[in-house]
Amino acid sequence: MKLQITYDHPIPINAFEWTPATYRQPPHTHASLEIGLCLSGKGDFFFGNKRYAAGPGDLFLVNNEERHIAQSDPLDPSRYLFINFDAAILLAEEPGLLLPFSYRSTRFRNHIAGESELARQLTPWVLAIAEELREKSPGYLAMAKSALIQLCGRLLRHYNGMLSDDERRTMVQSVHQVQSLAVLVEKRFREPINLGELADELGLSVSRVSRAFLETTGYRFSDYVSLLRIQAAKQDLSGTVKPIAEIAFECGFQSLPTFYRVFKETTGMSPTVYRQSMGILAASKK
Repeated sequence: MKLQITYDHPIPINAFEWTPATYRQPPHTHASLEIGLCLSGKGDFFFGNKRYAAGPGDLFLVNNEERHIAQSDPLDPSRYLFINFDAAILLAEEPGLLLPFSYRSTRFRNHIAGESELARQLTPWVLAIAEELREKSPGYLAMAKSALIQLCGRLLRHYNGMLSDDERRTMVQSVHQVQSLAVLVEKRFREPINLGELADELGLSVSRVSRAFLETTGYRFSDYVSLLRIQAAKQDLSGTVKPIAEIAFECGFQSLPTFYRVFKETTGMSPTVYRQSMGILAASKK
């Protein structure tokens, strides 16, 4: 089962608490990346055929490919704080930060023990992200993003030392290919673009760069283009009083029905409702 994640903030980061069922539910995947912190209780966390015991302070790293699910101990149910975020944040900031999430599932250890030095380094940043998104104090979006980058930077330093030279070389090559493609997409997403033309421009095969892009970001190329267009539309909807149709076409959509459909699938609401939630329509009437 693949979950569709929507975000409650103008940047694609969510923080939420969750108590797993005491029986094993079907595992799931999602295009986004995730870090889970066990706040209390006990249980197990399953990743494919791997099983980890979970307790307070333990952290779990989730990428966009591996099927996973947590289960609570019936006598002492576990409670988690999850930070769920879109790979596009790291891709735009520093693509190398995606390396810890580009693991091959059979060999990777998703569990970070609560008593470890790495957990002591990471936990304050997990809590800081959640606090910023909860309190929404001035500058909270920048603070949450900064904390996420600090968190992923520490993950990178830890996991980088665990890779063989060949593994590191292969993963870095894939990330650099994805970065090159992403730079072009970010420059041109408002125009009609296709993967074949961009791959030719970069001197890469379509199949190779398409596979690398999906493995690294969790997105198909077309879905990533739509994501950038929706993010730009959200900024215009919340920061301007431009007509919705004008925003749709300026952001690269070729038809209004497509814009409305993709916007609703991505955000869980229509462009009109999103704009109203930001208070823009009321302001424009004054």
